[in-house]
Amino acid sequence: MKATRLFLAALLMAALSSCSIKEDRDPCPCVLDIFLEDSGDHAERLALSAWDGTGRLFLDRIDTDKYPDIYQKKVPKGFLNVCAYGGVSSMAQKGDRLLIPEGGQCDPVWAYKGDTIDANGETAEDHITLHKQYAVIHIRLDSLGRDTGGAILRAVGNANGFDISTLEPVKGPFHSFTSLDKEMHHVVSVPRQFDGSLELEVYLEGVLSRTVLLGELILNAGYSWEREDLEDIYISLGLFSSGRITISVNGWDTEAITFKY
Repeated sequence: MKATRLFLAALLMAALSSCSIKEDRDPCPCVLDIFLEDSGDHAERLALSAWDGTGRLFLDRIDTDKYPDIYQKKVPKGFLNVCAYGGVSSMAQKGDRLLIPEGGQCDPVWAYKGDTIDANGETAEDHITLHKQYAVIHIRLDSLGRDTGGAILRAVGNANGFDISTLEPVKGPFHSFTSLDKEMHHVVSVPRQFDGSLELEVYLEGVLSRTVLLGELILNAGYSWEREDLEDIYISLGLFSSGRITISVNGWDTEAITFKY
């Protein structure tokens, strides 16, 4: 009998402490439905977070294959924004920032920042659509048939990551030597930029031969770092000609602009 009374008392306390139709439901959380149908192509593992006026509400790293349709999360009622990113391998999250390690290149990051969500009701929803946050710069050297002396290229800039809550670039030192692709073109992956400060150092026979104000030339060619999806950049650089550089977007054979520098 005593055990029965204790069991009934526990049920009563649980009922009083839970949300019911008859009581004020404001303290109850909102169920946030996050739809992932447009995220799986770019991230096997996705970092999901939500922010309100007090800061970050949660940060979950999920396998998108396990959530083919929807990911649910209980959040405090109020107004919030959902953010997400994927494609990270070497970059490190520090607080609200995703940073490139010293000497490294930008990971192929795809990310999302949604509009403000009204989560004051019982349920709310958001739809994740990831956007390309990096640009691969392809550099083809024009040596006019002369020996390049084992040319070495290094990109140097002032953006080394981005803020995961705003997707704005983070100011910080960036420097990375280019690598060679299968066509022996130099490539380097850079994050979204906030100005034209990106430079390209050209070393011939181990000696700095010239510094190209690459960021300014890219902007002068009409490239925008504010696009939702950053486009790749293709550059033909004359090593021994009178400082000529040709810049195009999304392929060598697309419309290009040639500058003297």
